[in-house]
Amino acid sequence: MSEKFTILVVDDNANNRFTLRTLLAQLPNCEIFEADSGEAALIKTIEQPIHLILLDVQMPVMDGFETARHLQMTERTRHIPIVFVTAVFKSEEFIQRGYSVGAVDYLTKPIDDNLMLNRVKLYQRLFHHQCELEQTIVLLETHERELVELKDAADAANRAKSVFLANMSHELRTPLNAILGFSQLLEQKAHLNEEDKAQIHIVNCSGQHLLTLINDILEISRIEAGRTELHNESFDLIEALNTVENIIRVRAVAKNLQFRVESNAPTPFYVYGDAPRLRQVLINLLGNAVKFTEKGEVVLKFISSNDLSTFIVSDTGAGISEEDQAHLFQAFYQTDTGIAKCEGSGLGLAISSEFVRLMGGKIKVQSNSNQGSTFSFSISLPEVTTRLKNTVTKRVISLTPNQKPIRVLIAEDNADSRKLLTCLLENIGFHVKSVSNGQECIELFKTWMPQFIWMDMRMPILDGYQTTQNIRALEGGDKVKIAALTASVFKEERDAILAAGCDEIVTKPLEEQRLLNVMQQLLEIDYCYENASNVSQSEITDESLNFDLLPDALYLELKSAAEQLDMEAIYNITKNMSDYPQHAKTINLWVSGFHFDKLWSSLNKRS
Repeated sequence: MSEKFTILVVDDNANNRFTLRTLLAQLPNCEIFEADSGEAALIKTIEQPIHLILLDVQMPVMDGFETARHLQMTERTRHIPIVFVTAVFKSEEFIQRGYSVGAVDYLTKPIDDNLMLNRVKLYQRLFHHQCELEQTIVLLETHERELVELKDAADAANRAKSVFLANMSHELRTPLNAILGFSQLLEQKAHLNEEDKAQIHIVNCSGQHLLTLINDILEISRIEAGRTELHNESFDLIEALNTVENIIRVRAVAKNLQFRVESNAPTPFYVYGDAPRLRQVLINLLGNAVKFTEKGEVVLKFISSNDLSTFIVSDTGAGISEEDQAHLFQAFYQTDTGIAKCEGSGLGLAISSEFVRLMGGKIKVQSNSNQGSTFSFSISLPEVTTRLKNTVTKRVISLTPNQKPIRVLIAEDNADSRKLLTCLLENIGFHVKSVSNGQECIELFKTWMPQFIWMDMRMPILDGYQTTQNIRALEGGDKVKIAALTASVFKEERDAILAAGCDEIVTKPLEEQRLLNVMQQLLEIDYCYENASNVSQSEITDESLNFDLLPDALYLELKSAAEQLDMEAIYNITKNMSDYPQHAKTINLWVSGFHFDKLWSSLNKRS
């Protein structure tokens, strides 16, 4: 150690001090100080850092016991080891008195040189060990501070990453919302020729592919941050497999591949698990199998045994080398064959592996180059007796007749998204108004009192969180249904959205079926569906449209115009029937087809 070990020799006898100093000088790296009294010893401890005191017990004025008591009274000196040096007979009482005032050891005069040196060496080693320990503690504290700083920096980086991903998610999903939404609306147009439909279908498929890539990047970021969670519920496993089969079969047929699904489970087969994540894993594995198989077949085999479900995906494709298999489930890793295909992001298998791990399983692979591949995993999917209500997947064409007008307010700062939502909802029969920021939303809510609000969570002036909270505090604000529109897929933001007062959340890009299902559930309304029956919409509304809902003044005005067969007057009336869009739409349909008899008959049915 570089620091010297300092010893203070306290004795009123000069000869004794000389003898001790001469003896102690033999020790390496030591510095000796002397004091001829207790008072001088106390002063010396103030002037110098002392590591060991050899203290004579019997001294005039202030003896060794009193000196030791004074040393115990200050923080600077109370931890200095004190070795009493005495010629007095060591009775038990004498020894106990010394220990009580702070002594750690006794040496008896005449002093044995070897005993003295060995005792001092012991305290010297203890001192050096203490110094090393203190240095170690300082290093540990320094390292701890550095770790805290690194953790803070990592947390800040994660927060920045989350903010960046949230912003990028919003910026990418918002234009995708318009691309996918309007392309889907265009696909529904009856007047399009086959070439137009094919081109629009390409736009839609490309948009869906871009959305898949965005979702993969966000999913791998969630996995890296340890924020991926399962959302288990009851579902029909066979129906889920059928959905996967329908998606993959189209791809397989396009490549002239044989594709089959084998299962030993009954139909239906209800289990408890995360259906969307399971579907994604199977689609990823089967999609790769089809991608890398040029001839032969792709097979999905499902085996159920005692709540353990085993899925096996095999193909007759290019196969995978042992070297590639070692890196196959790493994010962004692609084999040479995969790179040559110029498809995908290299994230599918990494994401699938994590999902299967969360479900309690592990994906295994067996493959050889040019001999095909087999991927398999087993997870627990307990069978349940719960039967789920079937979800209608047919396209909605309108609200059913005899429903009161439903006012829907759209709060969305993106003009394309506002237009898309407005077109979609007005085509169904909702009465729609839109605004571009939260402040306008609050003001329009006060005057118009909509029954439903689509609330974008990112808006200027007031965002969706603040706007929702303000509306909930207004009169009638507790009754309106509010569904959030967000590009975020992070659980933390979803929790904050629900905490702000929203009833439901829909993620961009928007899916028409999802939008309308949410409105149906929250508003408890009914729809007319495409191909629901062989009768036309005009025939459905002809018998069941309820004119009792119309105000008296509007009813009398409409009845007078119908009585006079005044088409122009009827059209002018229906233009102002924004609160009754279904009635206006049906009346215009009748009048344009010169079915005044249907209008007159319906008006006369009013009770």
